[in-house]
Amino acid sequence: MKEPAWARFARQRLALSRWHCEPDALPAAQKAAFEAACLRQQRLESAVVEAAGGENIPDAVRSAIAASLAPQLDEGQFSAADRQAVIRHHALMEMQLTRIAASAPQPDDIQVRAWYQQHQAQFMRPEQRLTSHLLVTVDNDGETVRRQVARFHQEIVRARTAFSHLAQRYSHCPSALEGGRLGWISRGLLYPQLEQALFALNENDVSAPIETALGWHLVWCEHIREPAPMAENEALAKAREHLYALNQQQWQRRWLATLINEASA
Repeated sequence: MKEPAWARFARQRLALSRWHCEPDALPAAQKAAFEAACLRQQRLESAVVEAAGGENIPDAVRSAIAASLAPQLDEGQFSAADRQAVIRHHALMEMQLTRIAASAPQPDDIQVRAWYQQHQAQFMRPEQRLTSHLLVTVDNDGETVRRQVARFHQEIVRARTAFSHLAQRYSHCPSALEGGRLGWISRGLLYPQLEQALFALNENDVSAPIETALGWHLVWCEHIREPAPMAENEALAKAREHLYALNQQQWQRRWLATLINEASA
């Protein structure tokens, strides 16, 4: 009897994720282990979907699942009907696991504070820089743009107040509407070349013109906010979120273990 679409999809995804090949390309020595793992996976998925029941699936959930599975479904060349069956199967699993996670207990205040006190080093606000940015894009006129941005740089070096005026008039960055102001910037938010230049500046310094694939840039480090401990109420809120997420994961694992035991009995 032909496997249902969701079971064939599970086989393909397991082979690709763990053995890095299609099921038909598995080495003979690995086939027994693959079949055993595949049987466990299919039993588990089937049990989760059975526990979910035949409820209606909200359009938002169906769309999110369809988007996340689309690349793998495309690789497997599933028919339109098969795709919908796989999407429904995974949407039901997602909804059931979300329901189980939502029943996990919230950490109490004592747990949250104890965890926070043991991990205070994790609750540091990173170094931030109040940043303004000017960008002039290049369209077969790179040298002209370079000279133009060099002139802007000279004007800004003479008077920082020129930055806002020049950004509003000439910058192709959306921040031009705010006079080039990007706000407080931490590492990891800008293109590498811009970040490197920005975090090498002293307070109130303006970078030399920077070339990227987008064009020519200037960045102004208006102020520097050094790393500092996060406010305690903010840190405790983040600690609570972290502990609750751990509780949800543990709650799901326990429920799945119970489900597996019941299915095997």
